[in-house]
Formats: sequence, C-alpha cells, structure tokens
Amino acid sequence: MPDAHDANVVVFDFDLTLTRWETARRFFKGLLRRQPARLGLLLVLLPLLASLLLIPRTRRLPTRCAVWLATFGRSREAMHALAQAHADAVFAAGEALFIAPAVARLREHLAQGDRVVIATGCWEPLARALLVHGGLGDVPLVASTLRPWRGGWVSDQHCLGANKIPMLAARGFAPPWAMAYTDHHADLPLLRHSAQWCLVSPTADCLQRIETALATRAQVLAWRQ
Repeated sequence: MPDAHDANVVVFDFDLTLTRWETARRFFKGLLRRQPARLGLLLVLLPLLASLLLIPRTRRLPTRCAVWLATFGRSREAMHALAQAHADAVFAAGEALFIAPAVARLREHLAQGDRVVIATGCWEPLARALLVHGGLGDVPLVASTLRPWRGGWVSDQHCLGANKIPMLAARGFAPPWAMAYTDHHADLPLLRHSAQWCLVSPTADCLQRIETALATRAQVLAWRQ
C-alpha cells in the first residue's frame, strides 16, 4: 500500500461538493416510493422517528430505520443491481449530477500529479456507479458500507465526520493531507488535518461553524450556484 505522507494527497467530499444533490438520500427515497407499503409503514412510524431527532444519541436512528425499510428483503446482488440501475437512469435522463467546476478542479489536481481520493458518506456501490458514469471511475473512493441485519441492510462503516480519518488511513491515505474540499461542517476533523481547504457553496451556518472552530477565514467556492 502506498505511503501518503510523502505525496500531495487531495481529499474531495462527494455529495454537494462534486454533486448537485445528496445521492444516497435520493436513491433510498426512490426505493421506498417504489413500494407504497414500505412508504406507508414509514409514515406511520414518523411521529416516533421525529421524536428521536431531538436526542443527539438517537438522531441517526430515523435515517437508519428508513434505509432498513427500503432494503428489507433485498439481497446483496439485488442491492448492487438497483444501485447500477439508479445510476443508469440518472444519466439516461440527462440530469446534471456532477458540478462542472468541481470536476474540472479535481482533474486539475490529477494533471498536477496529486493523489486524489474521494471520501463520502454515500453507499460505496452507488457512489462508484455514479462516478463511472461521470468519467471518474478510476479515482480512488472511500465510502460507506452496509451490512445485513434482520432481513434488511443497515450502516456498517459510515464514512462521515471523524470516521473518514481511519477509513482513509486504512486505504493508504493517512493524514496529513495537502488539500480538502467539502460543503459541510461534519468534515471539520478532515479540515484540521489538511494544510489547505476549501468550502463548496456552504450554508451560512456551516461557514460560521467552520470559521469559528478553525479561527480562520474560509476560501469559499460558489460552485453550486
């Protein structure tokens, strides 16, 4: 495995940094809408799930429940096929998923000889299928994984926030990094280990949180406008 410490490693977030929408959320919502019974059950549970959002330690449970409902009864092979079909449909419809200036910047880093890696909370097979369609299939990807649980699928390794650091390190991209691009304050741990960093069209709250935490002005790239 190559040593990242003597190279210019550039880390890109995926959703809303390279893409115009949150890809996994759209995918799993689509699975629920395919079968009204699943969606109906989720709506019945909504009052209970909404209450869990108020407690920090249970805040992620509603999303996990929705993913489990969307995937219940589906095999690994079926899930991978659905991810590929979703990616095919997005590009067949001519939807502009990828942000052109973001992709151009990523390619600039590659042309300069930088080691570029994409680290994302998106499910790995889905992110990979979308990247292949976007002509970025050769870029190393570190993404979230799912594991089977009681007939459905739930989070295994979630490549989000501080979790990105050990997951990147395990793939040969250990910190410190030369550059990082993200849209969200969840990536603060990533930015703390990057010599330089940029925020892609951040919300006002995100911008304030990051600038306060790092005590510096952010370089903002308004790529999603």
